Amino acid sequence: MSAIPKEIINWNILNEIVSMDEDDPEFSKGLIIQFMEQAQTTFDKMQNILHTTRDLGELDSLGHFLKGSSAALGLQRIAWVCERIQNLGRKHESSFPSSEVVRASLFGNDTEPSSAASVESGNVSQLDDSVYLQLIGEALQEARNEFQLANLELSKYYGSPL
Repeated sequence: MSAIPKEIINWNILNEIVSMDEDDPEFSKGLIIQFMEQAQTTFDKMQNILHTTRDLGELDSLGHFLKGSSAALGLQRIAWVCERIQNLGRKHESSFPSSEVVRASLFGNDTEPSSAASVESGNVSQLDDSVYLQLIGEALQEARNEFQLANLELSKYYGSPL
């Protein structure tokens, strides 16, 4: 599993989008607001799936969707967590670092992350779905945390709440 990016936003990517504001001063802000609304709706759908159908394939699909849209805007930490959700839904990963481990890696304590919830390596596709659902629940909470951090940083950048 790759390490979570240290910066919330990849400004090189976002600045490419902001450069399009020359024609429409609200273009980039509108894209960000649209993403924020989409992300909230998608997070709610994921939470609902975790409590109802428990469908790993649907969680994989929603993680993939948010990974792509957040990466396209430079929201790299949201994209990183959503990639974890996607991989967990596909049973391609068998752990997710706790919030404390994620924070420690962001603040320079790059020790080998241990997972709050993980399983021994081996044939990860043979694990019980409930393990993946638990890990996705933890990743979803981290995605919501990263969303709030991105929202704060972008609100400062645009000079108004998003």
